[in-house]
Amino acid sequence: MNLLCNELGLDTISLGGTIAWAMECYERGLLTKEDTGGLEIRWGDVRVMKELIQMTARREGFGSILAEGVKRASQIIGRGTEKYAMHVKGLEIPMQQPRTVKMFALGHATSNRGADHLYALPTICYPHLREEASKYLGLSGADLDELTNVASWKHKARAVVFSENYCAVVDALGVCKFSTVETYAVTPELLAQGYQAFAGVEATMESLLEVGERIVNLERLFNAREGFNRKDDTLPERFTKEPLPSGPFAGSTVELEAMLEEYYSLRGWDPSTGLPTEETLSRLGLPPEHVRL
Repeated sequence: MNLLCNELGLDTISLGGTIAWAMECYERGLLTKEDTGGLEIRWGDVRVMKELIQMTARREGFGSILAEGVKRASQIIGRGTEKYAMHVKGLEIPMQQPRTVKMFALGHATSNRGADHLYALPTICYPHLREEASKYLGLSGADLDELTNVASWKHKARAVVFSENYCAVVDALGVCKFSTVETYAVTPELLAQGYQAFAGVEATMESLLEVGERIVNLERLFNAREGFNRKDDTLPERFTKEPLPSGPFAGSTVELEAMLEEYYSLRGWDPSTGLPTEETLSRLGLPPEHVRL
């Protein structure tokens, strides 16, 4: 099915999340055969999934609704199906379970692109990158222990802010994230050295990360112009209110508000609007009088 999606030019994360929504809604009785064109859309039915992939690619029947993505599809159907549409800012949530890896929970909520795991990719919280976390986030001892405990919400905002800035630079330079933010085989210092050698201009880790921060803030301003604000930095209630039912992290929910409060503070954004303050814009060389919110 992954190969089929690739051949048809369909994103596997978005389509997988949209089909999962349809399956859950069908099993809950919120979707019927009248909606699906006679198909029984039950969890794990590979034959039906393959058929839905083809229908979506060709916008045939129920596939034309799925092709809109999970947010719009749920709005088209209505009848309470919106509750089961797992997305942030219209983008379907990827495989990382927010209730077990809290740094990805925050990263999905704050991402200017919606629930994109590659926007922040805060793998610096994982125990195997403990040395890098200590170096770049300035944490040690008990604080570092809290950071590398992926189920704890503490210090995840610091990791997300740093990772978002680094990712923005990596994206701007067209460098692979596996070698940079995923593994730190290419550190911010090495990236600065490479850019300096290539472009012939002075560059440091600090100057590149400031460029990344400027990019994140400009994207936030673009989103604000299009009507997004603090209310959109959120997650589906399944992750914030429904405890994880089983597994090693059973009972866990996402402490999103606590993480957002720290995130906005570190970013220098107004916690009531989720937008950069004038002081932050000025510090980044974005004079407020020249930036339309």
